[in-house]
Amino acid sequence: MKRFWEVIYDGKAKTMEIIGTSTDDTLLTNNVAEMQLAGFDVRCNTADADVDKSQIKLPYYTSEENLYQRLLNEYQLKTGKQLKRWQ
Repeated sequence: MKRFWEVIYDGKAKTMEIIGTSTDDTLLTNNVAEMQLAGFDVRCNTADADVDKSQIKLPYYTSEENLYQRLLNEYQLKTGKQLKRWQ
């Protein structure tokens, strides 16, 4: 199975986080879709795991540690629902 980096972007804060490597981004994409339905300005993407992590950048976006965790918490506060998390 091919490995890739999972990346999440917060359009409102103009921040991004490289979450880690994976072979299946289903959980991330489903969670991002739920956040979007709740009005969050978020999106996700993947990058080939062979690319050095430091090369994954988006103009005008800064890195934010624990961005994904922050968004999960904000979603729960806003909706009263908890999104699935990695185990």
